[in-house]
Amino acid sequence: MTHAPQYNGLSGFLAPDGVFHECAYQEHKNLAVKLVKQYNVNFYDGDSNKVPNFIKFGCYPWVDKIGNSGCHAFGHDEPTSDQAAWLIANVDRMTEVQRRQILRDLVFWEIDILEVDHDTGTDNRQRA
Repeated sequence: MTHAPQYNGLSGFLAPDGVFHECAYQEHKNLAVKLVKQYNVNFYDGDSNKVPNFIKFGCYPWVDKIGNSGCHAFGHDEPTSDQAAWLIANVDRMTEVQRRQILRDLVFWEIDILEVDHDTGTDNRQRA
């Protein structure tokens, strides 16, 4: 009998260059400090929820695929083209809550999400 792996969604930061930096639960602050130095980020006030030009993902370790009351995904700036491409290609790795938040933000910034299957969170370009 095979068991499906526990689903935890994404936890970490998506950098402006489209590289996802994963971290464990409650490790965002430590990772944020490293990324601020690595990417020479200006105007960082120490709040890991507000790292300029990064998109933050977080989940409680016990969250399920839906992610209700246990996860988030947000950025405060318009996603770069590299970030948008990564987000669209990786929506299937997110919890449903994270996916809804990301797709909402992409629509807000008028970024084309027509290739994304909104029910399954998969990038339809990969199915062809």
